[in-house]
Amino acid sequence: MSNKRKKRQNIQPFYCPFCQERLWRNGGTKYHLYYQGKNEIQQKLNITSKKASFIATQNPVYVDSNVWLEEFFCDAEQQKVWLRVDKLVEGQLKYQLATENDWKRSVRTPHPDLPNSTVSEFTYRMSRQTGGTLHKISY
Repeated sequence: MSNKRKKRQNIQPFYCPFCQERLWRNGGTKYHLYYQGKNEIQQKLNITSKKASFIATQNPVYVDSNVWLEEFFCDAEQQKVWLRVDKLVEGQLKYQLATENDWKRSVRTPHPDLPNSTVSEFTYRMSRQTGGTLHKISY
């Protein structure tokens, strides 16, 4: 029980690539990246051709649990930042801005440039109106 709080000390901070301020996790899901085919699996995982062939025959799509996209929030910029996070062998996390190719390689990830698909067009349009006044309807 003496090491009960040790995990909190080992949290790696993430920093904004634009302003170098600390980023905060939104507590959302991690969107893992996937690879298809023997050649792509071999290239991305840096493994031998034989191992990649074995993995590709077991499952045509390999989901890499050590690489994911995650949403963060920058307090200074007041905006969301999507990062690609790689978990290295020694347990450290390496991160960079998510690229368009990363978005294509992840499953069910909401794209930041597109509106939420679950929101109707009317609701989306009404939320974008600024400075509008409400008109009173008299019957």
